[in-house]
Amino acid sequence: MSPRPPGPAARMVGDVRAARESGAAMASTILAILLTATLSILVLGTIVSEVIPTAFLQTGSQTIFAAEAGIHAVLGQIRTAEAPPDFTGAIYGNPHDLPCTASGPVDGAGTTLTYEVTVQYFLEDPTSKSASWIAGHALACTPGAGPYQDPSYALITSSGVGEEVPGLGAAASDRTVQAVYQFQVTNNNIPGGLIYNQDSDASKTAKYCLEAEDAALGSYVRYVPLAVCGTNDDFQLWIYDSSYQLKLASSTIPSLSPDGPLCITGPVSGSPPQRVTLRKCTGAWNQLFSWKGGANFQGQQNPISNGYSDYYLSAGTATGTIQSEPNGAYLWIASQVADQKQWVSFNPDPRVGAGAASYATHQIVNYLEFGRCFDVTNQSVSSTFLIVYPCKQDPVPGSPNLLWNHKFFYTEPAGELGSLGPQQIYFLYQNNASAKYCLVSPGTEDGRVSFTSACNSGSASQEWTRSANTGSYATSYTFVDSWGRCAALGPPDSSLPDWSVITTTTCNGTLGQKWNAPPNTITASVGGYQEIS
Repeated sequence: MSPRPPGPAARMVGDVRAARESGAAMASTILAILLTATLSILVLGTIVSEVIPTAFLQTGSQTIFAAEAGIHAVLGQIRTAEAPPDFTGAIYGNPHDLPCTASGPVDGAGTTLTYEVTVQYFLEDPTSKSASWIAGHALACTPGAGPYQDPSYALITSSGVGEEVPGLGAAASDRTVQAVYQFQVTNNNIPGGLIYNQDSDASKTAKYCLEAEDAALGSYVRYVPLAVCGTNDDFQLWIYDSSYQLKLASSTIPSLSPDGPLCITGPVSGSPPQRVTLRKCTGAWNQLFSWKGGANFQGQQNPISNGYSDYYLSAGTATGTIQSEPNGAYLWIASQVADQKQWVSFNPDPRVGAGAASYATHQIVNYLEFGRCFDVTNQSVSSTFLIVYPCKQDPVPGSPNLLWNHKFFYTEPAGELGSLGPQQIYFLYQNNASAKYCLVSPGTEDGRVSFTSACNSGSASQEWTRSANTGSYATSYTFVDSWGRCAALGPPDSSLPDWSVITTTTCNGTLGQKWNAPPNTITASVGGYQEIS
């Protein structure tokens, strides 16, 4: 029996099954397409999301190098900021050439990668200091003129600037670094200075200075008019050495003086009055001179242990004016002596030197006006202020004749390291141990230091802290009162216009606040490096 053909119901079931199978296949295809599209979108999103960070990292690595390039560029400018050689041939830094800012492209990177640098100068180390401290202690800096004071440190802040990263802010990839540069500091206060006469008119204004006729053995020394003083360093600059000798500064340089150092020398034979001559410095009695209270240079006896002689450097006259001769007014050694008279008194520039004055001779030497020491004004305990005056001298060992008004007593820290205090600073009137006078701080800004016979170790105004070498030159070699102010040079009193008054003022590390400081050299270095953004 033949099979019956499928009926309508069977064909319908088959069509439905086929449709289902076809629909399932289509859904699978659509799902695959959707999955593929989704994955593509996810992958694309991942790729896109990585583009900005990658570009940021790439640009950031470039800008950090640009910032470092700015540091090195400024260091180069600082290290080449030099003044012309002085008369000794030595080269020192020129603060006027120090940069306040700098900017430029990084070599080989076109114009899209640059650095921008700001330089701030300080007397103290700014490392790890707060933003407020930095703002309050930075020295004013004028482009083209540099900082207004010689700095000890430079804080260099350098930003590297690169191309803008799309999708981020304009400066998002810029990087900023900082470094601290410590300057090499040479505190050499004896390059030589002029020796002026001390005039006898009311203003005490100098009218002459001393000049050697030549830098050769046997040369004479003469007075020349003020108008030409400072125009001939080789013959006009003098050094008052710790050996008590007055040396022609240029003769201490071997290349300039084949005869070696030359000293002002008194009588070689015979007795004064005689013109002084330049002779080889031997330390003999006739080359030793002591600065005395009447603004005089007094000679020494032979032998030296016999003390001061009766002879002084002078113009060889006592007529009231400097003696005139065909070739000028010459320097003599003679017996004429008077206080503050133009023919026998002198006012040496501070750079001439301090002679042998030091802590060892119980003297306190300033290092801005080097060659000038603490002085009881007019040798009077009735004075109301102290001045700095050319340091007095006595070549006899132990300085038995050194005038009392230049001898001040205090105690240096052990090994001259660190600080010691509180302690008193005092002098003995007429060298009498029973007549002790202690220095008194005014306790105010820019007030004048005075003294009292009512010494009281418990009195805050009489207590001082002495700092020797603290490890930082900015805080070394000071006297600090109970209120944290430093003994410093202040403006002269109207009655004594040539001499600075001792005051107390905010400690700032400058040489006018440094006392009995030895020559000091600090090696240059770079430190404090950090990335700040």
